[in-house]
Amino acid sequence: MKIYMLTDLEGVGGVVNKTHAFSGSAAHEKAREWLTKEVNAAVEGALAGGAKEVVVLDGHGANSAVNLLYENLHRGATYIQGVPWTEYLQDLDSSFAGLFQIGAHAMAGTQGAVLEHTMSSETWVEMRVNGRAMGEIGLAAACAGHFGVPFVMVSGDDKACEEAKAISPGVECAVVKYGISRHCARLLPQAVVLDLITQKARAAVGKTSSVRPFRLDSPVVIEIDYLRNDMADSIRERGGVERIGPRTVRFTGANVLEAFDRVRGG
Repeated sequence: MKIYMLTDLEGVGGVVNKTHAFSGSAAHEKAREWLTKEVNAAVEGALAGGAKEVVVLDGHGANSAVNLLYENLHRGATYIQGVPWTEYLQDLDSSFAGLFQIGAHAMAGTQGAVLEHTMSSETWVEMRVNGRAMGEIGLAAACAGHFGVPFVMVSGDDKACEEAKAISPGVECAVVKYGISRHCARLLPQAVVLDLITQKARAAVGKTSSVRPFRLDSPVVIEIDYLRNDMADSIRERGGVERIGPRTVRFTGANVLEAFDRVRGG
């Protein structure tokens, strides 16, 4: 049994402000350490639950995507780091039994969520997929669902976990902190967080055959509201890409992978 693990940083326990999320600061280096520990805890749980192979995608940061501390990684998994990816999500296919999301954050506009955003906190205001407001959690679940892979485990703040349950009702949720505002949370001790992630990861492996994949109807239409008009100005209209408002662009594909590839510029 294979598990695919997507990681992010904003949903890691202890992370509460943007200095944790951006490279070049001591806070970010500390956040990398915390993320690595949470990933290792999830790998440990997945293996204990019966997984034979775990592939981890280091998913935070479009410009580098190098957050996990190489020398500290669990020996029971393999890891994808660096950019560019040739596909979204890199190397995910139907051979996997389940999707985990570690360090996930809530979508843009979620009240009380820590560091909430969708893809870019500087340029994206909202993403809608087939008319439904959706964040990165839902998008990743839909990409997995395209291959018949269920979304079975998530870790993040309480708002991210509620978002995940709305997408995949049977998902195992490790709430590592409770959001108060964008830059404030009630934290749990790290030892408690790591134990919880391991416990939930182990349980999630047992749900891979009972949780239904999150599938989208075809065609898939992604609409993105950008922060300013000039951000939409820079996007070239072409097949499957149509500007439908001053700040809104519609991307259409036969499936979610094709639609989001057009968002990425493919």
